[in-house]
Amino acid sequence: MTKCFSCCDSKKLSKEHIIPQAIGGKLSARIYCKDCNDQFGKEIDHELVKGIGYFATGLNIKRGRGKNRPYDVTWLTNGTVLTFDGKEFRRKKPTVKIERDDERIRFIDIRAGSKKEIEEISSKIKKKYKLIDEIKKMEDCHAGPTETVMDFVFDNSPIRRCVSKIAYSLMCIKLPSEVVFSSSFDEVRNYIRYGSRIDLASANYVSTGFMTDYVRPLHKIHIALNRRRNLVIGFVCFFGTFRYTVLLSNSFKSSLYWPGLDHTINPVTGSFIYGNPHFKAPELEIPEILSPKHSRRLVLNELEKGHKIIENYVKDHRLLKIEAEEKS
Repeated sequence: MTKCFSCCDSKKLSKEHIIPQAIGGKLSARIYCKDCNDQFGKEIDHELVKGIGYFATGLNIKRGRGKNRPYDVTWLTNGTVLTFDGKEFRRKKPTVKIERDDERIRFIDIRAGSKKEIEEISSKIKKKYKLIDEIKKMEDCHAGPTETVMDFVFDNSPIRRCVSKIAYSLMCIKLPSEVVFSSSFDEVRNYIRYGSRIDLASANYVSTGFMTDYVRPLHKIHIALNRRRNLVIGFVCFFGTFRYTVLLSNSFKSSLYWPGLDHTINPVTGSFIYGNPHFKAPELEIPEILSPKHSRRLVLNELEKGHKIIENYVKDHRLLKIEAEEKS
């Protein structure tokens, strides 16, 4: 039995992946009890993976357990919904059209995601309509290229809580426990568990350029101090594309000093990357952490540059453009 870094109760601790293994996280530690871990998995980790997990699928990230999450796209040619599993597109739902002449079936149009699915549907139709003759088949395969469109969400309150947990979790394994358990971090602990009216994290494309090299789809966490303002700031980046800042504390006073706590991994290769241990991140103020002044055009440009990273790893993949959806 030991103390959970989330609820602060003395409980048996379970393994927590600092970055969810569903998107290629490797680093893990026993820092949260099972109750907190299960809550995080259902409420906030799930939301992050649902939002940006398509990157892991497209890059065919190797997971410790489970399979990469297939994602849906819409075929621009005719509006058909397809599912992409990282290797091929398949129709999400089959369509069946039967043309009849009085009691006689003249034509059956089956469009499905695989030959096996077509055979299963054909068998059911033969049984239902008591067809004796063999159904003659004509295959129409679309070889591509396939232009598709998809929606993704990378910034909302559950994702911000998840990003905060990820930054806080790295701090839990890098700093002395008595420092992490201090009251300086009570606010972020409560925010991660319950949320709040004011988020303690934000997508940030102004002060986070050092988090990506625009070449590799790196996951990166960096914890920095602004000692003048008693601030502890978390920087988090996924796939070299989705970048955030976190206000971990606005009341941190300690003689403890560190130039920066860092964890960087390439989720495609699974290799950890070690940078300059003396690197010093920008000393941000609270408005720069929680309300960065980035324009919509800047964010779209940075997202496009990040998505083009996939082209370095996936053959025949090309990003056309990214558009922001207007809020109603």
